[in-house]
Amino acid sequence: MLKNEFHILLIDDDEDDFVNIRDLLNDVKSSNYKITWESTYSGGLKALQEKEFDACLLDYKLGEKTGLKLLEEAHKRAFTYPIIFLTGLSDFELDVQAMESGASDYLVKSQLTYPLLERSIRYSIKLAYDVEEIKKTKAQLLQQDRLASLGLLASSLAHEIGTPLGIIRSRAELAEKKAADNEILKKDMTIIVTQIDRITKLVNSLLHLARGGKSEHVTTVDLDLVLEDVLGLLEHEFGRKNILLRKEIVPGCRVKAETGPLGQVLLNLLINALHAIDEARKIDVNHLNEVTLKIEPLENQIQVSVTDTGIGISEENQQQLFKPFFTTKDIGQGTGLGLATSLGIINSWGGTISVSSQLGKGTTFTFLLTQG
Repeated sequence: MLKNEFHILLIDDDEDDFVNIRDLLNDVKSSNYKITWESTYSGGLKALQEKEFDACLLDYKLGEKTGLKLLEEAHKRAFTYPIIFLTGLSDFELDVQAMESGASDYLVKSQLTYPLLERSIRYSIKLAYDVEEIKKTKAQLLQQDRLASLGLLASSLAHEIGTPLGIIRSRAELAEKKAADNEILKKDMTIIVTQIDRITKLVNSLLHLARGGKSEHVTTVDLDLVLEDVLGLLEHEFGRKNILLRKEIVPGCRVKAETGPLGQVLLNLLINALHAIDEARKIDVNHLNEVTLKIEPLENQIQVSVTDTGIGISEENQQQLFKPFFTTKDIGQGTGLGLATSLGIINSWGGTISVSSQLGKGTTFTFLLTQG
């Protein structure tokens, strides 16, 4: 994380303090510091929420409220950049309170020099970066542990229920053929077969997700042919729901992938887009109902994106989206494996998948694959 330009937020109700700190940081020759100054509690909290900073310098006295209260609020909202506490007097008890509330450091204004201030900012930024890296590493280890347990479960399920399900499915198909003109029996047998296929697909998704790693079956896949199959399955659903499907597709794109799993990824993303718009309609019946499927070449890659005008996804949920069994849908409406499986599939081909979303505005899922 080597850099020499930093954006610092100063929350302090005294303009003289702002001028002094600005001048001290201007004396630093090794780095450039841009300072944004907020003089009120509300202005400081708003700036913390709306803008990205490398670090924050926070004064103890902020009118009727204190910087300590703002520090606690910032910690509660899980802001990741470091906050350095400033005060006019050295107070050990206040120092301890600030640290317990999440401050990266505690500085007395009367003792400030530019080397001390610059070092505190630089060390606090590095510490915050290291903490985030540790969190990411722990999350990755936890995910690997979950996938290992999931693999054992999926292998056991595939072995223990695969054969009985196959027998039940065969008998149901046989009963359906023998039903002759008994339409009620035929319908019941069709339901049984459909539900068995659903269970089989779930087990296969678990197996694919747990195995991870690179796929050994990558070939050159014609995206036009995959899209023809996928859209053939869904165009009726788009029409029935009165949702416009916009297609911005550069024809002739080929990628390194597998035909069946690639269709599964596209199908999952488009179905999720339909569900998102359904949820938005519950809030506003006049909501704009559009899904845009865009495919374009980028140097040696092909970029595929699915954008909806649905309900959107909160930042908190965006962090969880690709984890196994995480779902925002009602009980019985989703397994929480669709996006996790899609991530595993895309990664197995050396590709990447990402999401960007805004509540009330919509969501875009984008994946990149190597050109075929």
